[in-house]
Amino acid sequence: MLTSEIYYAQKNKAGEEVCGDTVKVKKTEEKTVVSVSDGLGSGIKASILSTLTASMSTTMVLNDVPISEVFSSIISTLPTCKVRGISYATLATCYVNHVTGDCHIFEYDFPIVLFYRDGQFVELEKKEHKIQGRTVLESSIQIKPDDVVFLMTDGISQAGMGSAKYPFGFGIENIKYELKNLMDNKVDLESITNHLVRLAEALDRGSKGDDATVCAIKIRERRNLTIMVGPPEKKEHDKIVVEKLMNSEGKKVICGGTTSQIVEKILGKKVEIDFSSISEYSPPIGHMEGVDLVTEGIITLSQVFRYYENQDTTLGVGAQKLIDLLEESDIITFLVGRAINPAHQNPLFSHDISLKFRIIHDLAVILQQHGKVVKIEYF
Repeated sequence: MLTSEIYYAQKNKAGEEVCGDTVKVKKTEEKTVVSVSDGLGSGIKASILSTLTASMSTTMVLNDVPISEVFSSIISTLPTCKVRGISYATLATCYVNHVTGDCHIFEYDFPIVLFYRDGQFVELEKKEHKIQGRTVLESSIQIKPDDVVFLMTDGISQAGMGSAKYPFGFGIENIKYELKNLMDNKVDLESITNHLVRLAEALDRGSKGDDATVCAIKIRERRNLTIMVGPPEKKEHDKIVVEKLMNSEGKKVICGGTTSQIVEKILGKKVEIDFSSISEYSPPIGHMEGVDLVTEGIITLSQVFRYYENQDTTLGVGAQKLIDLLEESDIITFLVGRAINPAHQNPLFSHDISLKFRIIHDLAVILQQHGKVVKIEYF
């Protein structure tokens, strides 16, 4: 199955405390929706209008609301500039279905949408929708791995406007040339988005310029990670959970000494302890055929949690390896055993909630904030 990687960078108009552009992303296992909106003008007012526009579109498109209703709601909500006769915010929304490969890009007065495939930019056919007297453009593509969609506000294309070198602004053709050179040289998308914003900043030097946003959506095969933590509440469920772990797609982690013993017994395989990984910070890791990482339980999970909370950067080998696996994964599934180890009880919580459960819950929240899709199954 496919997934979407999202990267974006922004700059504020000189002298403004907030950016008038907004990027909103909503992601599930099956689909991703990304919206970029540019509020008219700059500052707080532009930020409010673009936030409202991007939020409405992203939420409604994710929930399969017909596009006519989406834009009717947005157009009805947004005011129109009486002087210029244009909407107070522009918008591009990209919908990607990871299961079917369907991709739809909707544009409302939006300046720059580029589609990159196989080393070149592809011109997209655009269908017009007339909604409440406004024109909404729709592009439909069947996506494949390594496709990239770029969404940029006019702070990029108009950067340097009025200068001797770019009297009419940097322009779309120069943007394409710059992007193709970077992509041909295998520069990562995070660096590319930051580079284009810094370039706009440099071109705008000496003038106020404008808010500028670059957003890149890359399509690739998704990466799954399944982590078995703790023994099931009922021993008859041991085999069910172990089989679920071993039959899962992607990489696999066993977290906890008792847990690894259960897997050993069910599979008839041994965990080989890596004594070279012992440190003052944590117990050693283990190796088992068919499993990517075997670690101790509560100490390792606590270190991972504290790392993400910026409470502590001191990590054992197991915690560091688990963080590496979490960082590279898109879909993370925790298979959590309900059997409670009395040694892990926390008196701050009620009797039936262990410290392990709380850490996994809080870690899941953090990972979701990092754009991961997290699922927790209890046994």
